[in-house]
This record gives sequence, C-alpha cells and structure tokens, in this order.
Amino acid sequence: MKYILTLSITLTIFCLTATAQKYDVPMHYELQTDADFDMYEQQVINTADWLQQTGWKDKREKRQAARLFILAWVQGSHSVSVSINKAINDLSDLNPELLFTYTSQYAKFALQHKTDFDKNTANLVALRAMLSKYSMEESHKKDDEVEKLIEINKEGNLASWIATDFK
Repeated sequence: MKYILTLSITLTIFCLTATAQKYDVPMHYELQTDADFDMYEQQVINTADWLQQTGWKDKREKRQAARLFILAWVQGSHSVSVSINKAINDLSDLNPELLFTYTSQYAKFALQHKTDFDKNTANLVALRAMLSKYSMEESHKKDDEVEKLIEINKEGNLASWIATDFK
C-alpha cells in the first residue's frame, strides 16, 4: 500500500512538472483583428495556468514574456474585458505579481464561460486564484489586507465580500 501511495505521488509530481515544462510563451504574435485574438484564446488559458503554477522567482524571463502576452491580449481583446478596480490595486500593492494572477485568471474564466459568463463569479474565481497564489509563494511580502481576505474566503464569505466591498 505504501508503495502504491509513493508511486502515485511521484507520478503526479512528474505529470505536473512535465505539464509546466511543456508551456511555450507565444512569441511574435500579432493582435490586430478579432480573428487574431480568437486564435490565441487557448494560449491565454495555458498562460494563465502556467503563471499560476510557476513561482515568482522561477523562470523570470519566461514569466515576463508570459505577463506581457497576457497584458497585450487583455488590453486589445473585444471579447473579454477585465476591469482593475481599487480593491485589486490595493490587494496587489505589495505583491504586484498578484495583479497578473487576477488578470490572467479572470480572462481564463471569461474564455471558458462564454455562454454562461457572470462577472461576480469571474471576480470570485480570479480573487481566489490571487489568494491561492499569495499563500503558495514563499517570497510574498506580508500583506494584512490579503491575509484578511484569505480568512474571509476560509469562512465562506468571499462572494458576500465581493457583493459589498469589491469596489
């Protein structure tokens, strides 16, 4: 039994590592027409996943290229609109990488829910990704506001917080 558990854990780690290593940042992309943006939708999703899985100190050049791709795609897309409000700015002040987490995860959700998109749910998913990323990153700067939101999420009240305090 112990052998099977060890084997399962090893295979899971190997698969996650292999997946993370297979990611290639889109390069030399042209985002001029709606068709251009449509063509890169899967890469936006893949980039969001890769950024979520990859540590802030890992693969810095590749992370920078991935962030630039997400930024270019989100800024020009007519099909996905990501609004960065005061709450998101405040939550990413001390850890600016969290802003890219929010943006990429919001865009990913919007692309995966074209027919049933809900802005509040997109905010919830993107905020939870931010909180998860903050918790996973050993190199994060301590942020009382983010940690307060982590507690709100643990209590199951993040959706209520979005409805009342997400401005």
